Amino acid sequence: MYDLTNDLSAGCYMVKYVDDSTPSELLPPNSQASSMIQFLEELLTWMTDNHMQVNNSKTKEMIIGLLTKLNLPSLATSSGTIERVSSFKLGY
Repeated sequence: MYDLTNDLSAGCYMVKYVDDSTPSELLPPNSQASSMIQFLEELLTWMTDNHMQVNNSKTKEMIIGLLTKLNLPSLATSSGTIERVSSFKLGY
């Protein structure tokens, strides 16, 4: 099976399967800052360069741990805000 996202990288850990990708970020204890917005911007640039689009109905953001108590801004793409969820199932 050919991996459509073989050259995809965004500075964070990526789980990739064909045309689905799951970026992850592990923050050190006591951290209150995430780089996910920058990772998303890198992903969106890669997607534009490779003629792909975000499927907002499948794209979710999940925050685990102490950062859930902070009022972090939502991630967004040109087609809308990414839904923040408390659980999800990877479709692999």
